[in-house]
Amino acid sequence: MPAKKILIGVGSLLLVAVAALFFIGMRDDSPPLEPPKPPVKKIQVYLSGQVKNISVVELEDNGNLRLVDAVNLAGGLTDLADTESINLAAPITDGQHVHIPTKEIFLRTNQDVSSSPNAGDKVNINTADAERLTTLKGIGPATAQKIIDYREQNGAFKTIDEIKNVRGIGEKKFEAIKDKITV
Repeated sequence: MPAKKILIGVGSLLLVAVAALFFIGMRDDSPPLEPPKPPVKKIQVYLSGQVKNISVVELEDNGNLRLVDAVNLAGGLTDLADTESINLAAPITDGQHVHIPTKEIFLRTNQDVSSSPNAGDKVNINTADAERLTTLKGIGPATAQKIIDYREQNGAFKTIDEIKNVRGIGEKKFEAIKDKITV
């Protein structure tokens, strides 16, 4: 009988050992699964005016986006950018259009009305607003806007001849206005 008890004891131990090995093998040592991350929300902002690359920039919305973030993605500001009239720390939102003005345009729009140039004065094509540009012979509102758009995208005109780079101003129109404009 003692041999039978020994055999039952050894069999029981073997059964316990096999069960222990089975449960140890079933144990999952892999790290717990992380919950899926929510999709990254992106916003788009259109920057125009005195930025190096006029464009729509796309930013990941971390809930704390500022104008400076969008400007940096557009290559930064040009030398003509008027940083006094904009707030680079302003929050931005999806679909927003931000126009960075030039120093000259900002100064011109803040001048007193009494300091408006006389009709006989030359028109500075780098600082004139659309109304002043339309005082030139052959320059209507559409062409005046093209002049403003051109200088905002390309910087100030260096010579009066450069105005011929504006679509709609050819040699004939230039000849008619060349004595009335300045840079």
